[in-house]
Amino acid sequence: MTAQPEEKSTDDGLASQATSVVVNLVKSVRGKTTGPLLFVARLVVYSIAILIAASAAIILFVIAAVKIVNQLLPGDVWAAYLLLGAVFALVGTFFWSKRVA
Repeated sequence: MTAQPEEKSTDDGLASQATSVVVNLVKSVRGKTTGPLLFVARLVVYSIAILIAASAAIILFVIAAVKIVNQLLPGDVWAAYLLLGAVFALVGTFFWSKRVA
């Protein structure tokens, strides 16, 4: 069997310097591209998760409000719908008047 040829560099410092330059360049490019991309991806994922959780919370709040008001008001459920509809309409009118055109 023949032995593998061994290349012996006379200047080991040059090879390590070149490797360091390439590694630092790759780190720099990765930090400038992948870092912001990961931030945006996390922002999108967390925003969607918060949006879904907030939507569920609002829906459950409205259901609970209708049930509570229905127990407190005399009559059928239409009275609860009427009262809560009026409250939501007033809140919506308030926010509509505060909007920036």
